[in-house]
Amino acid sequence: MRALSRPLLALAVVVAMASAGTGAATAESSRGTVTSSAPYVMPIEPYSGYQPQTKCRQTPKPGVLMLADWLVARGGGYGTIARSCAGSSTSEHKESRAFDWILDARSDVDQALAAALLDEILAPDDLGNPHALARRMGIMYIIWDDQMYAAYDGFEPKRYLSSGCSTRRTCSPTLRHRDHLHVSLTRQGARGVTSWYAAQAVPVVG
Repeated sequence: MRALSRPLLALAVVVAMASAGTGAATAESSRGTVTSSAPYVMPIEPYSGYQPQTKCRQTPKPGVLMLADWLVARGGGYGTIARSCAGSSTSEHKESRAFDWILDARSDVDQALAAALLDEILAPDDLGNPHALARRMGIMYIIWDDQMYAAYDGFEPKRYLSSGCSTRRTCSPTLRHRDHLHVSLTRQGARGVTSWYAAQAVPVVG
């Protein structure tokens, strides 16, 4: 049997994820993916404002670890959480509440993984709440492939250029977020106390 072409393989990845489910029931509608509100007892969180790094914390909290595992289970690789606090720049990595999901923007499969994630977490739920999973997960912003999706901008995609670059042409793949998808969490999301984390299966203690 002939191997699937990369575009067909990318489509197969998305179809397989939709069939298998990703922790919350989903359905298709004319507006795209709609997530279920059924697993959640807690009300949906409001859109987060910007919460800059203010302290140095090298130990990741439970929420960022749970979200990192959930992302990597979809594909891609496990990237940075904590980062050295040296220097004067601020970064949620320095508070261990950001995660770099390793994806390659040149890969059709990885582009499909990123697109499927954004479609799911930015979709409305069946009660009409927009960007339902992103809000429940405590996502403050995502940067991927020259685009930024921030809660404090209503998750509207905006062109992104790192402050370390004068132009995109001279910017590295890392600073353009083309070799990873960056997720920054709110402090509550990083602690795992928002509604998405509360709805995850609780491990049985023997």
